[in-house]
Amino acid sequence: MNFPLSRTVRSLCCLMLATTCWPAAIAQAPCDSLNEVGFTHTDYGAYNYSFSPITPSGGASFQGTEWGFLGEEFMDFSFAPQPQVTFPGMDDYLVCLRTTVQDDQTGACVSIHCELVSIPVDSACADVVAAFTISVQGAVIQFNDQSSASLPFAAHAWDFGDGSTSTEISPEHTYAGTGPYEACLTVSTATCSATACNWIYLGPSNVPCGTLLQPAIGVIQYEKTIAVFDQSITSGMNSSITWDFGDGTTASGSPLIHTYTEEGSFEVCGEVDLWGPLTPDTCSGSACEYLYTYVATGIGTHGGTGSLHAFPVPFTGALTIEGAGPGIHWELMDVLGRIHVQGRTPANGPLVVQGSMLDAGSYLFHLYDPHGGQVLRVVKSTSAFE
Repeated sequence: MNFPLSRTVRSLCCLMLATTCWPAAIAQAPCDSLNEVGFTHTDYGAYNYSFSPITPSGGASFQGTEWGFLGEEFMDFSFAPQPQVTFPGMDDYLVCLRTTVQDDQTGACVSIHCELVSIPVDSACADVVAAFTISVQGAVIQFNDQSSASLPFAAHAWDFGDGSTSTEISPEHTYAGTGPYEACLTVSTATCSATACNWIYLGPSNVPCGTLLQPAIGVIQYEKTIAVFDQSITSGMNSSITWDFGDGTTASGSPLIHTYTEEGSFEVCGEVDLWGPLTPDTCSGSACEYLYTYVATGIGTHGGTGSLHAFPVPFTGALTIEGAGPGIHWELMDVLGRIHVQGRTPANGPLVVQGSMLDAGSYLFHLYDPHGGQVLRVVKSTSAFE
């Protein structure tokens, strides 16, 4: 299953509400390091990878696998023991594996293991290299294609960074301002493509910091684990980023993984420092995102439908509910009991609840199964990633 960009992911923990009368689910403690289930991956080419769990070092057995594969423009899930995933291209992806581990001495625990997996350029496209040089001829800049590949190029696509484009091999371009502009060339063969970018500045030195630096961050979340990315525009200057995760911890570099120990709402901020030949002093700026580490929750039915799953959590627009039977009444209410959306589940496929007009915060999804009923807690986020 592939889903559009959301950077957050469903969760499968359990919660029993005090106001319900259904049997309480037993919360399982997180596993210690000896009982953590890791994973390995194998490259099959064309960005297709398989993933396999690694048995805990403590020797305990595990059952049930839920995989989450998350990227800047990609989200996929699988319940297969050894899933195969086709990624959209080279990038860093957050991959998480959730399992239930049974230890004879300590009992059952939940293992959630996340890693940043770097997917390189596919070997079939490794020889496609985009490159270019520039030369100034008065007010005109000549762009010279220096790209190489074993197969003929089918297309050249230039983006000059000022809203202008070209499909010529080595075009000329005149800028109306001083910049800085990020000029990019994308070359394509019949099956592969590659992109190269360079910064161009045509004005005097000592450029204002606001012109050179536009701080921006990306956050991808799986339950209480996040991956953070520096997405700042730095105009080709040297830069560094320091993270404040909002829970008293900090770190430097990009990308990074951080796991929260508590449920709650946190503000994660990236402080970017920039320096280089266009500014005599260090420029600084920050970008922040609010996130929620509340685990989406459900309770088992009492002879009713299968277990409910909600994703993405937190959600910003559409919320998908899986595991509900057809024609069952449902309500989405806030923590004060006010109903905001309600209806009946569709005859086929998952239920999709449109929640883009809801305020940020926690909500309760009630499924009124005549054989018992189920409840999920979900979170609406303020960040519009979709």
